[in-house]
Amino acid sequence: MDKQARRIDDRYATDEKYTTLRGIHREAERRLSEVDWNYLWCGTGDEVTLRDNTAAFDRHRFVAPLFAGISNPDTATRVLGFDLSFPAFIAPFGGGEAVFHPQGHLAIGRAAEAAGIQQMVPVAAAHSLEEVAAASSVASVFQMTFVGDEGLVMAMMERAKEAGYRYICVTYSPIRQWRERMMEDRFAIRDDNGPSNFGPGKSDPAALAEQLDFTQARWNWQQAARVISRAPLPCIIKGVNSARDAKAALDAGAAGLYVSNYGGRTIDREPAALDMLPEVREAVGSDMPIIFDSGIRRGSDIATAIALGADAVALGRLIALGLAADGEYGVRRTLELLKREFWTTLGHLGCSSVDELNSDVLWHSK
Repeated sequence: MDKQARRIDDRYATDEKYTTLRGIHREAERRLSEVDWNYLWCGTGDEVTLRDNTAAFDRHRFVAPLFAGISNPDTATRVLGFDLSFPAFIAPFGGGEAVFHPQGHLAIGRAAEAAGIQQMVPVAAAHSLEEVAAASSVASVFQMTFVGDEGLVMAMMERAKEAGYRYICVTYSPIRQWRERMMEDRFAIRDDNGPSNFGPGKSDPAALAEQLDFTQARWNWQQAARVISRAPLPCIIKGVNSARDAKAALDAGAAGLYVSNYGGRTIDREPAALDMLPEVREAVGSDMPIIFDSGIRRGSDIATAIALGADAVALGRLIALGLAADGEYGVRRTLELLKREFWTTLGHLGCSSVDELNSDVLWHSK
């Protein structure tokens, strides 16, 4: 009998370049300079919230029932009218993703399309919203900041609609973030072509200047609600991290909520987003779509977030790691590994579909 015939278990045998997310992480760190790695991996202040976001997942434990495993669970779901191969979106991270690979969100969109999920695109992407929309069929949500002149905000939303986006992801512009690793590195994003979405033939640069210079009063909920009521596309509100803000977002006309503390990159010592997810879900009921990010590291984390009330997650740092490690292929492989681990987790928990994931799969200490 030859060696191949004697092989009993070859489930881990593969010709893929990256066999785990750990390998992608290592390759990304190897390829990036220390300065660029700090940009990717940092939080604000002492990075307490950054650490808490991942620690929150580690505090949860699954209850895997005996004799209830599912051999081939269905990972597909439908969120915000989108059919997803597993409950995930690309998070709208930007501000210089071309640092990790020159193709940036163009490559990310192609990888997301291959994986069967949708892409959220930030106003601060390295390529214009039109260029990203043309790169794939899944650039469906455009993230922009509600700041400055309302007319300029409305004009950019109209531009996103014209390019084929189906939702606006609304973010708030706080005062400048205190990211000490980037401060020590004297980090600056440079692009010889200038900002991708502002300038002649694009959007008024005054909107970008206000995001950076803070010369005007920040918007309040009343102003946000007024613009949402006139918006050409339905709006998802990002940065919800309390029941209070969840209710305010509902009152403002949100079509969906995005629970996030921005990965611990805005203000330190906020609660972990995962810890706040159940109270947000309770505050808005079962029908409001909720997307979640902050702290996700693997497919089992996606299952935990869904069990605690999210309809889908948004993937940011993990996608940036894949992009830095190996461009479009690195992102595609990251999504494959996440989906496969999520599939494995569903099976062990006795869930035949995403809809069966709820708090019953989590262990609750007495």
